[in-house]
Amino acid sequence: MKSLRGRLGLSALCLIMFIVTLDTTITNIALPDITKYFNASVTNTNWISTIYVLAMSVFIIPAAKFGDQFGRKKIMRLGLGLFGIGSLLCGLSENLIFLIAVRFMQGLGGAIVTPIMIPLSVSLFGREKATDAVGTIGAVTAVAAAAGPPIGGLVLQYFTWKYIFFINLPIVILTFILITTCFDESYDATVSKRVDVLGLVLFLAGIVQLTYVLIKGYDMGWTSKWSIGLTIGSAICIGLFILWERHIKEPFVEFGLFREVTGVSNFLCKWKSSPIS
Repeated sequence: MKSLRGRLGLSALCLIMFIVTLDTTITNIALPDITKYFNASVTNTNWISTIYVLAMSVFIIPAAKFGDQFGRKKIMRLGLGLFGIGSLLCGLSENLIFLIAVRFMQGLGGAIVTPIMIPLSVSLFGREKATDAVGTIGAVTAVAAAAGPPIGGLVLQYFTWKYIFFINLPIVILTFILITTCFDESYDATVSKRVDVLGLVLFLAGIVQLTYVLIKGYDMGWTSKWSIGLTIGSAICIGLFILWERHIKEPFVEFGLFREVTGVSNFLCKWKSSPIS
């Protein structure tokens, strides 16, 4: 029974990462159809892909922190819910601005579930056997990234662009059930439940600006006033974030962890243990 629970739990994590990663690439092939459907410009429809990547990049670290604080299973189900609702609304969209907005919701859901994969794997299999689970999830993620364009092409050949979002729904429902039944709630008992609001705001402000420049810098021009201004703004926010975090009792990010080279090395070495039974 325990072995079955492990297989089902691993299947759930693999399916989640498959659809989250798939949605970073599958929409690219549908952009011409979406552009034509909304009678919009390519510049505007490109935001469908950009906003998803932006949300994923910005909210991954806060999601991992909240999972440690408030429960990984609980946060995982929240992320799945947002991703599923976002997928449904994307498929139902009849307005480009609305599609971009709910695509952000979908990206937020993806950002929430992504960093919780490893701690959930550890809670289900134990630290020594979690390496094989993480390796399997990583392989599935790589396949999903490559499979996006061909799967998107097949969907567009037989259906409309809306179904690139609708195909997520049965997988989200299945994985939500599996996460609920196969995993116990887990927390990091050493982490305070107090939310460092100022640290969170400074971090998000810095990462949003930096990520936006990295994504849109070519279009704006790397030496344009917008690129330079956003880069400076990002550096200021991240600098203030680091100063703030180093002087509060319960920081958003524990910078001391980066000095634990021996601990990290030992942890990675333990991951080279026996396969999951």
